[in-house]
Amino acid sequence: MLNLFMPPRAFFSYSFACHYREEAPRIDGNLRDWDDAERLPDLMGIDGHSPFADLYMAWDDAGLYFGLEVAKKSSYRIDPRNVDQGDCLELWIDTRDLKDVHRANRYCHHFYFLPGGTGKNGKKPIGRQTGIDQAREQAPPCPEESIKVGLRRLKRSYQMEIALPAAGLNGYQPGEFGRLGFTYLLHDSEHGVQSWSAGQDLPIDSDPSTWGTVELSRG
Repeated sequence: MLNLFMPPRAFFSYSFACHYREEAPRIDGNLRDWDDAERLPDLMGIDGHSPFADLYMAWDDAGLYFGLEVAKKSSYRIDPRNVDQGDCLELWIDTRDLKDVHRANRYCHHFYFLPGGTGKNGKKPIGRQTGIDQAREQAPPCPEESIKVGLRRLKRSYQMEIALPAAGLNGYQPGEFGRLGFTYLLHDSEHGVQSWSAGQDLPIDSDPSTWGTVELSRG
C-alpha cells in the first residue's frame, strides 16, 4: 500500500520576527546576553514532538547571530567527517527567501557547527560552510576563519554562540531585502533530531521552498 502520509508542518508556512541587535552578542558561549524574544518558536509541537533545545537568532548590518542551548546533556559524539552522525547544528539560509523554487541557488547557504572536534583536547568548536546537494549554483564560500563560534560546556547542558559575517552571506542586504529563508536541523547523539520548518521527511537539505521565513525587524 502506498504511504501518502504528510507531516502536519508540511501544510503551513512559518515566519519569525528576528530582532535587530543594537549591540552584538559576545561570542563566548554564554547566553546571558540573549533575550527570550530572540528565541525561535517551537514548531515541533505541531507534529506532536517536544524540543530538547532552544535556538536564538538576531541580526545587525554586520551579519547574523545565533545562540543554542541543549539541555539534559551528559555525553558527546563528535564526527567532523560525518557531521550529521553525531552532535551537530545545521543551518540553511536563503538571503532572497525564494519559495517558488525547489533547487538552491547562489543566495542559499548551508553551515554546520559542532560542539567540539578540534583543538588540543578536541573540545574546541567547529563552524563551516558546506555545499547544498542538487543546487543550480553554490553560494560563494564563507571563509572559515571569519565564522565565530563560542562554546560553553556545563555539567548537564551546553551553550553555543555563532556569528556569521555579512561578507560571507551572499546577497545579505537587510536594507533592501528584509526577509530570509531559514531552517535548521539539530542532531544530538542522546536526544535525536530537532527541526524547525520541516523535518527530515521533507528534502530540507536541498529544497529552499521547505524553509521558513525570517523577518529582519528593527522594532
